[in-house]
Amino acid sequence: MNGLHPELVEIFNSKLKNARTFHQLITNRAFTHFSKQYFRTENCIVEEMMINNVRVICLKPKQALQNMPCFVWFHGGGMVFGNPDDSIPYVIEFVHSFQAVVFIPQYRLAPEHPYPAALEDGYETLTWISKHANALNIDPGKIIVSGGSAGGNLALAVALKARDEKGPQIAAILPLYPMLDAKERSFHKQFTSPAIWNDDKNRYSWNAYLGNMKTVPSYASPFYANVERLPPIYTFIGTHDLFYEEVCEFVDKLREAHIEVQLDIYRGCIHGFDLEDIPIAHEAKKRLLHVTAKLLDVHTNFGDLPD
Repeated sequence: MNGLHPELVEIFNSKLKNARTFHQLITNRAFTHFSKQYFRTENCIVEEMMINNVRVICLKPKQALQNMPCFVWFHGGGMVFGNPDDSIPYVIEFVHSFQAVVFIPQYRLAPEHPYPAALEDGYETLTWISKHANALNIDPGKIIVSGGSAGGNLALAVALKARDEKGPQIAAILPLYPMLDAKERSFHKQFTSPAIWNDDKNRYSWNAYLGNMKTVPSYASPFYANVERLPPIYTFIGTHDLFYEEVCEFVDKLREAHIEVQLDIYRGCIHGFDLEDIPIAHEAKKRLLHVTAKLLDVHTNFGDLPD
């Protein structure tokens, strides 16, 4: 792949050797339960709970504080695979950095459960958290919805639904490199390598998520939503990500609607690059935490980063 960030070349070649097709992704949904994973657990509790019929992973400080920030995080996976347990090593930094509570719902997956199943599970989780904020020691004014890729789609969809239904208050949205546009784009055609999120996987995922729908609701494809009155938004994207074009256009749409939005662009970076153990990924994660601290108006020790 031309122009790939040097830190990603070896990772890309490794992914190329072990690439899986779309059909392999949705037929092999095995995951490692959090009890069998390693991550920084000091001063942190990780547990599972049921919110109505939705399994949810909850991460929280061992010493509960009053009025803690809260993150609702939606995992990625094109709406067809993925699980909350695999997101723990990434989102646990929110607990360590902000003394926050994090909820990761195991929303229903397509094609068995097409739209609006995932959105319903996500919104149900959010409304339950908001309703029980006092008992959970959560500040109802500091609830952030967030997620990567398909999870970024759901974070935006949940926020749109909350706005339209006068539902829970949302302080900010963190839709990282989100899956936004259900329509096929010529820009997508250049992404053919099985080592990355490519045109075929994207098309199959949207078809699975939308099922037999004749028209696409804006909650399913937030690229087409009315974005007025949304809370502040932060996102980042790599130039070598299939979603790069639609994310940039969506940010322009947000700015035209006078929504407070920040976008960081990482040259030569592919979809999900921030999940790797490389310096550019660490930089992106540090920047995410820095911006989030400003959105929450809390003090951190990250040091100064450019706005």
